[in-house]
Amino acid sequence: MTTSNAAIGVESIPAEVDPVSSPVGLEQYYSEAGPDYARWSREFNMHFGYYRIGANPLNREAMLEQMNAEVLARLRVDDIARPQLLDLGCGLGATLRSFARRLPNATLCGVTRVPWQVEQARALNRAAGCAERVRVVEADYEDSALLPGSTFDGVYALESSCHARRADKAALLQQMQRLLRPGGRLLVADGFLAGDRPLTGLQQRIYRKLCECWVIEELGQIPLFTARLEQLGFTGIKVEHLQRRVAPSVAHVPWVTVKFLVTDVLLGDRAMTRARWNNLLAPLLLPFVSDPLGPMTYCMITATKV
Repeated sequence: MTTSNAAIGVESIPAEVDPVSSPVGLEQYYSEAGPDYARWSREFNMHFGYYRIGANPLNREAMLEQMNAEVLARLRVDDIARPQLLDLGCGLGATLRSFARRLPNATLCGVTRVPWQVEQARALNRAAGCAERVRVVEADYEDSALLPGSTFDGVYALESSCHARRADKAALLQQMQRLLRPGGRLLVADGFLAGDRPLTGLQQRIYRKLCECWVIEELGQIPLFTARLEQLGFTGIKVEHLQRRVAPSVAHVPWVTVKFLVTDVLLGDRAMTRARWNNLLAPLLLPFVSDPLGPMTYCMITATKV
């Protein structure tokens, strides 16, 4: 279902913010730049897409939805009558709503630290007719004590693990381990550092700016991440390198950026805050530190709780 910006209260976002104030925090970034994701996805999918051979690489929304489908397939809940799934860092809940359409008997929950996202996700869920089955709560996914342990059949983080602390993402993975039932599936899809290819001096500066723009402390490092999974007792750990699969959607960034500059910067009536400029800059920096030029690569990592 397509929803306009006005329909989800975008105009309620404060227009005036000091552009030279202290570094942008996560809540501020997603509150101010969150409405801009409508230019990327009419459904508010706040991630890159998954390209399947033979698909139309010009259809960005279809690739974004395909990423949702790939996540669901790897959670392996087809044989569970009433699966319970948890999205850690759910944004505006687009992936949860995609799952609701595919799994009419599922119970779905999302967690985000950003109050604005909670409010808007709930509005979008009501508009999509799935508010009864999709719950979005305000919580820190590294300390989600309000959620009961050993409950969920699948727990995933789709391009949200980057905001977790440390290169091994220990606190996030510990929470995922606690929340999953025995036999439940974990999935993390995000940008990672390969760990075997150092950044050059220039790339290091670009990488730090990229992290600043997207409010990332540091990206996960694949060897440290998988070692932590092993330490937590997960089995069947699988790392899929999907750089080539997401590349066709990444190629849309320049066009979306130009369109945004015209419609929102030149002709728009909302102030361009520091967070909004950061959101515009970060995707343009991405190719300079990503495979094949740099060590950053897109991976989908899955594992099973014993």
